[in-house]
This record gives sequence, C-alpha cells and structure tokens, in this order.
Amino acid sequence: MPGSSVRPAPVRFNTGAVELLGAGVTVALGERRSELVLFEEAYAASTRSQGAVLFVSGPVGTGKTALMQEMAAHAGRQGGPFFLVTASAGERARPFGVLDRLIHGMCAAGMTPPFPDGRPHPDRDFFAMMDRIGAVIQDFARGRPVVIGIDDIHFADEQSLRCLSYVIRRIEQSRVVIVLNECTSYERETADLRAEMLHLPYCHRIRLAALTQAGIAEHLTRHFGAVPDAASVRFYSEVSGGNPLLLHALIDDRIAVPEPADGEPGSSFRQAVLRILHRCSPVTAAVARSVAVLGDYAAPALIAELVGADIAVVRAGMRDLHEIGLRDAEAAEGFRHGHIRSAMLSSVPSADLSTLHGRAAEVLHASGAPAIAVAEHLIAAQDGGKAAWRVTILCEAAREAMAAGDVESAGKSLRYAVESSGEETQRAQAAVLAADAQWHADPSRAVRRLHGLRRDALAGLLTGPDILVVVNQLLWWGEFGEADELMRLSGLEGGGGSSLAQLWTLFRRTWPGSATLEEPGRPTHAVPALTHPLHPDHLRRSSEPLQQPPLAQSGPMAAVTYLSSAATSAYDAMTPGRADQMLSAIRAGTPLTPALYALVVLVQTGQLDEAAAWCDRLLKEDWIGRVPMRRVMIGTIQSVAALRSGDSETSLRGIREVLDVVPPPAWGVAAGLPLSVAVRAATDLGDAQSARSHLAAPVPPVMFDTPFGLPYLQALGRYHLAMGHRQSALAHFRSCTELLIKWGVEPAGIQAAIDWHHRTAAPTGPEVARPPADRGEDASAAAEAEPPWEGPSQEPAGPPESVRLTDAEQRVAALAAAGNTNRQIAESLFITVSTVEQHLTKIYRKLNVRSRSGLRRFQP
Repeated sequence: MPGSSVRPAPVRFNTGAVELLGAGVTVALGERRSELVLFEEAYAASTRSQGAVLFVSGPVGTGKTALMQEMAAHAGRQGGPFFLVTASAGERARPFGVLDRLIHGMCAAGMTPPFPDGRPHPDRDFFAMMDRIGAVIQDFARGRPVVIGIDDIHFADEQSLRCLSYVIRRIEQSRVVIVLNECTSYERETADLRAEMLHLPYCHRIRLAALTQAGIAEHLTRHFGAVPDAASVRFYSEVSGGNPLLLHALIDDRIAVPEPADGEPGSSFRQAVLRILHRCSPVTAAVARSVAVLGDYAAPALIAELVGADIAVVRAGMRDLHEIGLRDAEAAEGFRHGHIRSAMLSSVPSADLSTLHGRAAEVLHASGAPAIAVAEHLIAAQDGGKAAWRVTILCEAAREAMAAGDVESAGKSLRYAVESSGEETQRAQAAVLAADAQWHADPSRAVRRLHGLRRDALAGLLTGPDILVVVNQLLWWGEFGEADELMRLSGLEGGGGSSLAQLWTLFRRTWPGSATLEEPGRPTHAVPALTHPLHPDHLRRSSEPLQQPPLAQSGPMAAVTYLSSAATSAYDAMTPGRADQMLSAIRAGTPLTPALYALVVLVQTGQLDEAAAWCDRLLKEDWIGRVPMRRVMIGTIQSVAALRSGDSETSLRGIREVLDVVPPPAWGVAAGLPLSVAVRAATDLGDAQSARSHLAAPVPPVMFDTPFGLPYLQALGRYHLAMGHRQSALAHFRSCTELLIKWGVEPAGIQAAIDWHHRTAAPTGPEVARPPADRGEDASAAAEAEPPWEGPSQEPAGPPESVRLTDAEQRVAALAAAGNTNRQIAESLFITVSTVEQHLTKIYRKLNVRSRSGLRRFQP
C-alpha cells in the first residue's frame, strides 16, 4: 500500500557514516555517536522484554531523520524489522491516518490484522480497539525485537497520537522499541504527548544540537579528502550555524563550483534555506519572513505587531530560528548570511510581499523609527499616497539620506514621493527636494525639472527656502531673467536687487572691491591673478557695509562663489585659526558652504599644506565623498592649493578627476572655475595640448557676465602669454578689468591693474611651443593686418557719450584693436568668425570708425 513499508535497511555505508537516501544529508557518527549508543542499548534491552521509547527532538535540518535511518540500519544488522512511517501535514485532518499506515505496513510483514478489514475506525469502542491493536503488536514482537519509527510526529492526526499514547504506556515489558521524531518548531502541538510520556522510566528524550566545529571539520575532511584549515572550518560554521542540511548545501555548492569568484554560497544553499522554511511551523516561518522584511529593526515587539501574534510566540519563533542556525543576533539583518534573507523574501509571493512591506512601513512609522527605514518599505510596497504622512516620510528620508551622502537613496525616495503625492503642494515641495538631490549627483539631470519648478513657484506652491533652491539652479544655468522675475514675484529681492546683482554682491563678500596689495616699488592695485594669494598684512578694506542678499545664505551659487574667490585672489576677514575651528565643526548634515569658505581662507592666506590636509580629510567623509558635487567642490580647492604651492602636476591630475566626475557642461555658468585651474596647470607644465583641450570645452557665453568668467579669462590670458600672443593676452586681462568695473573696484585700482598687465605681458612660466599656423590662417592674418602704429588719425570725432558697447562687443573691440585677426578673436573668445564680423560691424557703426586702427583710441 502506498505510504506504508517495511524498511529494514534503507541506508548505505561509507567509512563510518550513513547517508539519507533521497535527501542528501550525511551524518558523521562522531557527532551523533552518543545518541546511537542509546538506541543500541535500548534495542539490546528489548531482547530481554524491556521495551523503550526514544523521543528525538531538534530543529529543522539537524539530522533527526538521518539518525532514525541509522537506527533502522542497526536493527537490520541485528535481524529485526524497523517500521517507519512519516507523518504529513497534508494528512493531519485524516482520523487514524498515521496508525492506519503503520498497521498496514506491519501486517504486510506478517503481523495478524487486528480487525477483519484491517483498519481502525472511529465508530469502534476506543479502549476495546486499542486493547486489540496492542495485543497483536506485542504478539508480533514475541520472537524478536520490533522497532516502530514515526518521523515528524508533530504532523500526526489527533486520533493516532491518542492511540500511540495508549500503546506506549503498555510496552514496558515487551520487545517493542518506539522512536518518535519531533521538530522543535512544533513543540506546542506535541505538548500533551510529551507530558504523558516523559515521566515514564523507559522513555528517553534525545535533543539534537548543532554540529560543533570538530564535527564540521570531520564532514569537510570526508567530502574533500583533506583536513580543512581553520579559516574554512570557521566559514562553514558561521554560515551554516552547525545545521547539517545547510552545511551539506554549502559543500554541494563548493563541489559544483570549486572556486567561486565571490566566495559566496550558491543555489544549493538558497534551496536548503527554502526547505527549512517550508518545514518550520507557520509561526516560525512568519517570524522568519518578518525578520527578513524588517532587517535591522526586527525587534520582537515589532515582529509581533507585524505578524499579529503574541510576543511570547514570536520570541519562541526567534529562538527556534537561532537553534536551526539561520539567525544570529550579532549578524547584520538578523541572519547569518545575506543569502538567507534574500531566500526568505523570495519565498513570499509578490502581492503578499508588497502587503508585508506596506504593513512594515506602518509599524515602523508608529514606533518612531527613522524616516529612511520607513521609506524603504513604502517604496518596496508601492502603495504611497494612501496617507499624507507617507509623502512627508519620503521627503524626510531623502533629507536623512542626503545628510549621510546617499544621493541614490535620496533620489529614489523623492521620485516616489513626487509620483505618489496626491496633493499639489506636497508634490511641488517633493519636486524641489528631488531637483536639489539630482543637482548634487548631476546638475545636467536636475535641469530637466527646473522650468516645472519655476511654474510651481509662480503658482504659489513653494515657500521662500524652496524658491531659493529654484533661483539657485536658474542662476547656475544663467537664466538670470527668470531668476529675477521669480525673486521679484516672491518678494525675495531684498539686499541686492536683481539676482545677478546679488550674485556680484555675494562675490564681493569674498573679494571686496577695495582690497589692495602693496609691494615695495609697485603702485597699489588689485591683482586678479590665480597664483597671487593675499596676505592679511597686505589687505586694506573698505568701510562700506555689504548687504546680505538671500543668495549668500546657502545653495550652489554661494558655494561656487567661494570657490571662485579661491581661483582668483579673494579673501575675507576670517583668520586661519578661525577657519580651522569652522572646519573642525563640520559634520554630516551641516551645510558644506562654510567648509568651502574656510578652505578658501586657508588657500588665500598661504596656508596651503593645511588646506590640502583638510581637503584630504573631508574627502574621506562618506557624506562628502559619496556626493559628486560635494566631492568636486572640495577637489577644486585641493587643486588650487596644489597649483599655488607650485605642484602643477598634482593640480592638473586632481582637476582632471574633478572634470571626469562632473564634466564642464554640467557646471553651467561656473564652468570657468575648474577649467581655469586645468588651463593654468597645463600652461605651467608646458602641456599645450592639454591646455587647448580644456579651452576647447564649451562654456556658456553668459558666463562672461558673471564672476565666474574672471578666473577663466585670467587663465586664458596666461595661456596666450605663454604662447607668445602678447596682445591677445593683454586683451583677456583687459576683459578682467571690465569685470572689475562691474564688481565695484575703484577706478585708480583698475588703471593700476591695467598697468600691471602691461608690465607682465611676457611668459613667466615654462614656454609653451606655439603651434604652426596653416596657410589659410596666414592668408587671413595678412588680409586683416594693419600697421601697429599710424600717423594722425583722419577718423571722424568719437561717438556721443550715450553710446555704450555691450560686454561682448567690448571684448571683440579690445582684441581687434590689439591687432588680432578675426580668426584669432574667434578662437580666443570661442565664437565663430561670422559672429566676430557681426560684432565689428556694430562696433564700427556705434563708434563711428572705419577700421581697426580707429578702435585704439577708445581702448584703456
């Protein structure tokens, strides 16, 4: 009959071990010898009509069935039968199911049927029926010991358990040995049976524990043919927890892939975890899945709320998982290995897992868990928008992630917050945070949200701080008109007028217009040069108070303005000691702008080693190093410090890394900052090709109307100076003075700066070889060339005072007056020759001149 059999020896032997056929679990007898000896003694006593009961319990996978198979093998060697029945959870509702299968198996081996139909029946008188069954079993065992084994007794039906209890109480003076295997996950189900059995003098309880490291080493030696080293034993012990099923799954994985690339467990291990989970009690399995879902927050109280069970039951389940070898309170996420958690989660159907994550989010939120932990479950559940607190939590989690430097997690939380928000104000506020997080990762991606955010701000969906985020990003991309409109309509104009004016005011905070440098034998003047730091003893300050525009408080424009001051010669009143104090106080979650400001002070006061050391220290911080824009801002200052210390090679290498992380197009109007450092470092090294490659990087024309054009023009002038283009270099330096005029530097200082440029119009660093001009360029130059000096000009009188050239026209006019060809002007300003010609046409008309020579009298 299916399901019943006599199995005298369903094992095969292999050097002192027994293998469970069909299950793949091998038990080394050294670890289970004492248990087997107890059975052998009980078997020997049964030959003297002394019956016994062995109650074997242990967690799932610890070898209970394998031990029973070895007991069957011993009985077979002694010539006695071993009748094994395995109870099944699927047949638990069938009355007398286990007993029926046992009787049929024994009858097939020659036992007299207790009833004409051979089966127990609920309609029969119970005690009469049990007397009859007990009698035929004892009669069948008169000539030899009979061993009855019932595996997974916890799945036996209630009627069969009652019958077994009756039989057990009557075998003391018989040749019957009964072995019952119980999983500790189901101890509640067999509590009554144990209560009736364990006080009997001939009933013995065996508890199987996890394998020791010595037992694990024995397994490894037998499978791999060599004594394992201590590290291997430790690995197998830590991952398997001493569970034989998990241990052999690890061994199978290693046999299948002898040298895994990552050293991780494989598919056999994951399948073994699923087998254990399937064989655990429903409560233990639910606790296991809850631990997997909750991860670091898998406290008993939260698990109980998630599972909907009593906390005592949950604690028992967690204890069971520990005994099985799956859980380790000291391990990350509560399990011994990450594969265990992933296998647990994979066993849950997708819909159920989504529900479980949603419930976990509610439980964690109610418990006051960090927002980032709650957000993880909201995203996994994909059920946002059901309550306003969910979007709030997602936004809060994003702030926590940004503080820790986890831009990816922040972006994920905010994308989901924007998509799932059912209220427009919440959606707009989440979108601002999303744009800010994206800017920190890649400004070129954040720009996609920019005009939508502007519409939200104009619609009144954003508050002041959020509006400033939008304004900062508009300024980043040179959208000054839109930024001005937004600030005006939002009432944020105070302290600086237009946004561009505020940007200049902010820039003046780090490079006040009246700052001067005094050197012996040289007039007092402003020195806008990358390699000329200012010393506190050389500074003079204007007493005019500077207004504090909103943009000065925080945001990318405030940050890059400080960088711009480092790339020129700006300096503020902070002392180096105060800068060190500010840097020491910087922590994750605080704005980065003060740190940049303090680093600039160290660079500008010549504290270059200190600045470099602080840059190294800050870049090692996760909250900085993991965020691209934070990293490149610190990296830019580090490269400036290296350049000023004379280490141009380190500076160029560092700034290349900066531009690899965030390429020039993503820098917007601030692109001149890293490019100026790269060009200057390459120029100093005599690397013309590298300098030209960085000058070829496109920059937005609007950059030259901002403070960030200043260091770029300085570097460009230095490059042309090294190339031997004295007039072009002077033209670029003059463009710097135009910016200084906008900046508010005193006229005398501007003129002194111009004079200084004429003194310095010669290469000061390694000469850069001038690239040979092609024939076309020579021809163009000859066609446009004019004598450097002419006789008295016959040009008409100059233009009326009201005529003013645009900034772009002034730059073209200066280069043309210096004798540059149209092509040279185009290359210097990175515009087309056609654009140069158009500018010259307008310039001639405005100034009422007919040629380049006529432009010279209008130049400083």
